[in-house]
Amino acid sequence: MGLEEKIRRLVGKAIFGYELLRDGDHVLVAFSGGEDSLVLTHFLSFWKDKVRIRAKLTAIHLDMGFPKEEDKYLSGISFLKAFCEKRGIEFIFEKTNYGLQAISAFDEGRVNPCFVCSWHRRKHFFRIAEKLEANKIAFGHHQDDVLTTFFMNLFFHGEISALVPSQEMFKGKLYIIRPLYFVEKQLISSFVAEKGWQVLENPCPFSKGTMRNAVNELLQQKVYPLNPKVKKSIFKALFNPRLDYLPKPPKKKFE
Repeated sequence: MGLEEKIRRLVGKAIFGYELLRDGDHVLVAFSGGEDSLVLTHFLSFWKDKVRIRAKLTAIHLDMGFPKEEDKYLSGISFLKAFCEKRGIEFIFEKTNYGLQAISAFDEGRVNPCFVCSWHRRKHFFRIAEKLEANKIAFGHHQDDVLTTFFMNLFFHGEISALVPSQEMFKGKLYIIRPLYFVEKQLISSFVAEKGWQVLENPCPFSKGTMRNAVNELLQQKVYPLNPKVKKSIFKALFNPRLDYLPKPPKKKFE
């Protein structure tokens, strides 16, 4: 089985297994221009056309406002626009200053810059969804993101939880969907390289030093290499909780 066919099947498994794409849907695609968003947009478009789902896709690219090489960035934007046009997808490009706000927050030591950026970015998508009457937002989270989130929550939040394929928001008015849920990052990177697509670099100065990156590196370098089955086994465990073998809080408080 070729690389494209393999990813296509995995995306189809998520789309049809969780009904992520249905007739009448208007889906905003978070289109950063990175590898994940390119693959997300490509296969969402493929399955929509393949099975003739009467849904609309709108790709949204936000300029987060981080300092960058403008000429190189604008060249990337031209590629993204052409990428969408080829697939009959509307492309919307909006400038923001969220990156500068994140840098300011970091310099002043007020709050985690990643929180500032992600909070503003998500709110921006929610506003666009309301304005365009979209009922779904598609993000390019893949299997490795799911596993990293699981361990982040385990290590730092004291809970057993992860990302889900479809997440209800605002009492069902909006859903966040993750069609790449079953796809490993390695497959995504290999496919983008095979296609020769232009990837927009992430200009965020904090992108390399996050705790999320540290946890992901721990998994990639120390945990998954323990045995070829480890990664698949952990992912499988998310769908196989043995609640009878997990403790419940004490019924009575001991003074």
